[in-house]
Amino acid sequence: MGTRTVWSKTLWALPVLVGLVLPLWEDEPPSEVPVSLVIAGLLLKARQAHAERPGAWFPLLVTGSTAFVLAFALSGGWAAGWWLSIGSTYFGLVRFLIGLAIALGLGAWAWRARSYTVAGTAAAYLAAVWYFQPLSMPVAAFGWMSYAPINEPIDEAPLLNPGATLDVTGGLPYPELVIVAGAVLAHAGSGRVRPWHVVAIAGLLGSLWHYGAAALLGAAVVVAAYDLNARRPGAWYPLLLVGIGQVVWPVVDRLVLASQLPSMLADAPGGPNDMVVIYGVSTGVGPWVDYDELFLAIVVAVGLAVWSWRRNSPIMLLTAVVYLGLTWLRTTPVPTELVVLAGAAVAFATTTAPGAAGRSAGTPDLPPGR
Repeated sequence: MGTRTVWSKTLWALPVLVGLVLPLWEDEPPSEVPVSLVIAGLLLKARQAHAERPGAWFPLLVTGSTAFVLAFALSGGWAAGWWLSIGSTYFGLVRFLIGLAIALGLGAWAWRARSYTVAGTAAAYLAAVWYFQPLSMPVAAFGWMSYAPINEPIDEAPLLNPGATLDVTGGLPYPELVIVAGAVLAHAGSGRVRPWHVVAIAGLLGSLWHYGAAALLGAAVVVAAYDLNARRPGAWYPLLLVGIGQVVWPVVDRLVLASQLPSMLADAPGGPNDMVVIYGVSTGVGPWVDYDELFLAIVVAVGLAVWSWRRNSPIMLLTAVVYLGLTWLRTTPVPTELVVLAGAAVAFATTTAPGAAGRSAGTPDLPPGR
């Protein structure tokens, strides 16, 4: 296998690695930049898989991923996505027009290709875009675009209002995930249905109603990686398991917080159970110290170091050192668990599949499943 062939097969890991590393800096770019890089790298890898198993799943995956990145950038990233229920009439109209154009394009493609999966995906996507339109609400309580009456008082601290509610369990969904679910369904139709197909579709569609369903996507990746590890074993699989576990854990923690938040707000200063009203909150500036996360990082790093010594894996050892170092030295709360996922991407890109040497020496490729 020549140098050019190796480079072309591992090129996908570069944007994935850059996208995972960017959020570790304090002055990180907008969230849509790392997300776009990771998705671009995964699409490059999917393009290689499409050469082995062609089908309608790859164009659907490209369409859904591109539409998701576009909607993600228009909505302002995570801050205006799942975490806050914020929308505007202008954004809703633009998003609906883009969704209508995509649905019409998918419908025309389904008619030409006689594909029931693409047709069903187009209809479901159009219905989701219509149903999950963001509600129109005032952009400001003052100014030339104000919807509020002039004499109406302005609440400068709405979150400190005892009657205010904070929604941390839902928000602005992304109907573009319906197209990605259609791609997974088309991939299952091109071969045989596997467990990760079912889990991935459930996670993608469930994310339209609650962001906690995204944990199912992590489970789908783990199940799919288990099948792939049987054909391409290496240090990437345990790194992937550890990284996904650390990413999913905050989601579970946030779900627990959501169930306890009403009572916490009621007992907090300024809440219904307290007679004192606070109009300001002071925050301290200094090193970010969270001993629970630091203890977890030490345990994970030691486990990875022991595994690297037993398996003689320098990539896993380097991942453990970088992960523990960033967790210890960070001055702001950054997702250092992405370091483990970056190590998994590097380990997978540098792991040679069994039989690759024989094929490069002239052994003909076997069809999938043989």
